[in-house]
Amino acid sequence: MKDELWMRTWNDGHPRFSDDLHRGLLRLVASFRRLGARIMRRATTAKPVPLAELQHDAA
Repeated sequence: MKDELWMRTWNDGHPRFSDDLHRGLLRLVASFRRLGARIMRRATTAKPVPLAELQHDAA
């Protein structure tokens, strides 16, 4: 009986769960895309940093 009730509850709530999961994943993807775009924008507009000269030990 408990199994039947659990399955009915699962079946009733599954579409909402799936929609919420899908919406959450889309928000996550959008956030990562914005972050990637911000990183790329900084990388393409930043001035190159000169590399320091290699220092050799006197020993």
